[in-house]
Amino acid sequence: MLRPEVRAALALEEAGELEEAARVFEHAGEHAQAALLRIEHARTLRDPSDRLDVLREGCARNAGNTPQGRTLHFALAEMLLDERHAETDASRIRSLELEAARALEEAGQFARAGESYETLGLLRRAARAYEKGGEIARLELVLAVLERLDDTRKRERELLREFDEAVAVGQRRFAQELLAEHDAPALPVLASEAHRAAAIGLPPALIERRQWLQRRLLDRNRVDLAWGTDRLTSIRMSRHLEIGRSPSADITLPAPRLSREHVRLSLEPLEGRTRLAATDLGSKVGTFWDGEALIPGEATALEGTGTLALGMSCELEVVPVEGNAGAVHGALVRAAPQEPWMLFLPNGGPLWLAPDIKVPARILFDRGLVTFDLATGVGATLADRPLGAGANIEFMLGDRLCLVGAPLCLEVLG
Repeated sequence: MLRPEVRAALALEEAGELEEAARVFEHAGEHAQAALLRIEHARTLRDPSDRLDVLREGCARNAGNTPQGRTLHFALAEMLLDERHAETDASRIRSLELEAARALEEAGQFARAGESYETLGLLRRAARAYEKGGEIARLELVLAVLERLDDTRKRERELLREFDEAVAVGQRRFAQELLAEHDAPALPVLASEAHRAAAIGLPPALIERRQWLQRRLLDRNRVDLAWGTDRLTSIRMSRHLEIGRSPSADITLPAPRLSREHVRLSLEPLEGRTRLAATDLGSKVGTFWDGEALIPGEATALEGTGTLALGMSCELEVVPVEGNAGAVHGALVRAAPQEPWMLFLPNGGPLWLAPDIKVPARILFDRGLVTFDLATGVGATLADRPLGAGANIEFMLGDRLCLVGAPLCLEVLG
């Protein structure tokens, strides 16, 4: 007998709601079926950027451990390589090639992944890909090249230049990969990163850059953006948004009658669709949505903009964040009109700084980095450095990004 969420997903698929059906299948653990739907949905979209968004989201949530999952990752790789051929910016081309190589590895296309890594100059990664694929002849050639590399100093200077360029245009993952090329595959844990670097022969300039980058990368699924004269929006991309009296809550409310863990927001498959929901966590004074009491322990859909009351002492304004075709990605939440908005995006999505300030971009927590993906045709500057339209940026502390042609600048605080 089919589980309720699987039946809901099948109904959505029958109704042509492929993206919603894929998300419900993923929530139910049916990743193979979800992968097929992601591919089918991507084929229905005309905009290449929209197709990439669908495939990226699908690959982030579906590993290549099934035939369908490998097909999904291969579809992403093929599209990234198509985008690379149409791109003219050198740093953007390298970023697309690197992302495609990873997708090819996940798809089991080790020979093609190795070729991409070779194109990027990531020879050790190319060797590992060839080894996984049993490409012995290619592996031996790559190893021979590695053994003959004797122009170390020249490569170090080039690496530093590439690193600085990648950081300047927002490609921080690529900057990490450049430094990782000089790391050893297996060393004992040492007292400090500097000791480890010295043990493997990294030059001082690379040691300094590695430490500098590690201090500034955002390694959690949260970021605070300052904008306007004195405005602030806090973004959380965790699975749940916890609200209560506890200092460790995402939103801490000091009212003494509230429970430490009072209520949480999440995205849930309810009534056949992914919806914004609130769950009272067994609070003493109750939780109310527009005056209606929530049943403790039961996820309740929050429809439209409304007020989430915690007992009689605290109220939260909740505004659902919607994307294409009305899909709900999360919510804007604040405890009082003078308080900053908190943007809750469990799986990433549109960047809303406030209900009336919608940035033409998507934000996502992807494998340890907070990524900012500008919409097609939208340009920006990063620390006064012009970026190509539709750029993809990995945020770090201190970034200042300004939209071209719009009076909006964002500063990354943490």
